[in-house]
Amino acid sequence: MSRPAAGRAVSGRCLLEDGSEYACIASDLGPCGAVIACAGLPRVGERVVCYLDGIGAVRGRVDRVQPSRFHIGLDVGEARLARIMARLAWQEARTGEQRAAPRLVPVNDRTQVCLPGGRVVAARIADLSMVGVALQVEAPEEALPPVGALIRVGLRYAVVARALEGGFAARFRLPLSRETFNPEIVL
Repeated sequence: MSRPAAGRAVSGRCLLEDGSEYACIASDLGPCGAVIACAGLPRVGERVVCYLDGIGAVRGRVDRVQPSRFHIGLDVGEARLARIMARLAWQEARTGEQRAAPRLVPVNDRTQVCLPGGRVVAARIADLSMVGVALQVEAPEEALPPVGALIRVGLRYAVVARALEGGFAARFRLPLSRETFNPEIVL
């Protein structure tokens, strides 16, 4: 059974043992487990259930916790694991068929990001699409917002979609219009 690319991320919802639920992104999903990025951080040994888009329920036990993400060992039988891997392989094959949103780096690639709690940090736009932005943030990694956090990029509200090295990617609450999406845009 082949494993999908390690970087493949699947969005969904994560239900923690205490009953709290958070938006999440699962990556590196494979027979050994998955990395789950979300605003809630469980304890090592805690059971979680992730409802992943296009995959379904994935159960596991937390075996490592890091800032804004944790790793679970899967608690599924062989047949369920085979179905999960088949769905991931199908999604991976389909990704190549889908057209990605066009991206650009604006002439003015500097902006400010208002983080949860009101802290404002400087950032550089790594790339921009009509629906989201990838940012390199001038702040320590532990100060970066968790996946699912509501932030403001310039004057636009967005939700953090995934962590990146030295920053994060966020999806705009309202997409940019075709008229304003050009290299001269200022965020």
